Amino acid sequence: MDEHWRTVTLAADAARPHEEAIAWVAARAGTGIEHVRVVGVDPALEGRVGSDGKRVAEHVADETRDALPGVDVAIVRHAGPLDAALVRESDAGDLLVVGTFRSRRGSTAGNGPARVAERSAVPTVVVPDGPHPIDGDVVLAVEEPLDERAVAIAVDEARRRHRRLTVLRAWEMPVLTRTGLTDFAEDPLRWRRQNEALLQRATAVLAARYPDVRVRLLLVEGHPGRAIAAHTRQASLVVLGQGHVHVLSGSVLHDVLRATVSPVCVVPPSAHEAAASSAAMDSATAGGAATTGTAATDDTPNDEEVPA
Repeated sequence: MDEHWRTVTLAADAARPHEEAIAWVAARAGTGIEHVRVVGVDPALEGRVGSDGKRVAEHVADETRDALPGVDVAIVRHAGPLDAALVRESDAGDLLVVGTFRSRRGSTAGNGPARVAERSAVPTVVVPDGPHPIDGDVVLAVEEPLDERAVAIAVDEARRRHRRLTVLRAWEMPVLTRTGLTDFAEDPLRWRRQNEALLQRATAVLAARYPDVRVRLLLVEGHPGRAIAAHTRQASLVVLGQGHVHVLSGSVLHDVLRATVSPVCVVPPSAHEAAASSAAMDSATAGGAATTGTAATDDTPNDEEVPA
């Protein structure tokens, strides 16, 4: 599955740093983006920015036109809360991009973008305010079964940016077992081996499909949300599939978005429905054989790297 983002929906809100989101979209100039839809609130409720006193959505639209010449940019207004408007408008495009504050403190930090990303009809990229200190690997957090759309996005990004793909499996010991107690003499090793095997299986699939992509395997023990967030410091993009969206009632996603340093692409369950329909139509009109081979691996030490 190839990801072609022709229509991008962009949030415009005075409470969020839209400049970083615009820059993220602008970096994809020439990749097929044809339309950008700037979603703003009712003008009566919207603040003004800049020396020209333009309203937020108008300012975002102008900045986007400057960054993406030749791309059609339109403003879409909503009277209600912006988060709800973004969810409603998401199905009119191929990708939703939302800015968020990395530096904001408190239990609600990142909750708005997380709620939007959970409910969006398309993949959502949450871009924290800068700076983004490291333009590193594309990180794909894996569950089983593999999220095919998350894989496609991560691979496309790694190819486009000529970056390595880090396949990350974050795992945590369960507090309780069926007996009610954890056997500390045996269970940690058993759980580690199970997660290592899952990571190996996922990488074997990626190796067969994408032999041109450099791959690094990374097994990390710890709370998945915090472990993934820690690795955003070395990433250019982190991709989370539907297996990470509703784990523990969404706490993994919220933890990642609260602490992320790099942009995070979230592929919620609802984003697969339209994609599945499109894929069915494509497969009915054109067939293709799977490419097989061995992925190039990179064994730079970092945490617990697993030999491929």
